[in-house]
Amino acid sequence: MVVLQVIQAIFKGWLAGLALAVTVIGGALPAYAGEPAAAKPCVVRIRPVTAGDSPNEFPKALLEMALAKTAAQYGPCQVLMTDENFSTLRNIRMVQQGELDVSWHVATVEREQELRPILIPIFQGLHGYRVIIIRKGEEARYAKVQTLDDLRQLKAGQMHGWQSTELLIANRLPTEIASSFDSLFGMLVNRRFDYLPRALHEPVVELRQRSTLPLTIEPTLLLHYIAPDYFFVRQDAVALAERLRLGLERGIADGTRDSLRERLVGVAQLFRQLNVKRRRVIELSNPTLPATAPLNRRELWLNINSF
Repeated sequence: MVVLQVIQAIFKGWLAGLALAVTVIGGALPAYAGEPAAAKPCVVRIRPVTAGDSPNEFPKALLEMALAKTAAQYGPCQVLMTDENFSTLRNIRMVQQGELDVSWHVATVEREQELRPILIPIFQGLHGYRVIIIRKGEEARYAKVQTLDDLRQLKAGQMHGWQSTELLIANRLPTEIASSFDSLFGMLVNRRFDYLPRALHEPVVELRQRSTLPLTIEPTLLLHYIAPDYFFVRQDAVALAERLRLGLERGIADGTRDSLRERLVGVAQLFRQLNVKRRRVIELSNPTLPATAPLNRRELWLNINSF
């Protein structure tokens, strides 16, 4: 009897030691077998997007599409906007510091060193197709502009911190730099510079919002350069980057991206409205274009002849 009690005590002690070892090595055991561990809700923080401004809502919609198309693999995820918008440089810093999870910008070598890009152009190069806003009544002045050298006789207006500002300067185009976006339109009216280049999807809405100003879209010129714009995450956010890449690829393959683009941006309508095919194209070089740009993948870029 004594021997049996001794054996039982030894066995209980061995079980207790085993439980302790499991707890130390593997963490506390669940309350019952198969109980899932509590998961932290997935939230992706982005800068604010103005409701009703469809072209600028497109990146948010594309981000949500990518997360939805990977939900079965990674779990559901919610996109939340911060309360305040900041400059491009500040948004980049906020992603680096973990205050934002995703931001989107036109790619440069420097930006790809600071953040991790998802190498799928959001607007398919649309930012590199530019029409110019001019003062009403000066259309004849631009009918004489046939070459890049002709354009160098005029002064552009741009915003501090924009990638396109650096590009114009690199192409030796005289440029007046403003500290705020809204001030650009008043500066153009007041002849501080001659023209304001804007991506195809931007000036129609911008001039509608400023309908009292004597400004118009110049009807004959189209500036063009290669301009990939990407979603960017922190350099160490490898899993999020891969999830977004996979979701975007799926949306391209099944046509969801194109449907979203036409519903929110209306590229086909813009090309017709702005008579893109009949404009004189002035090519600009882009010295900030990263070597990583996926130029060999035609499905990632707009083809103006297909609209």
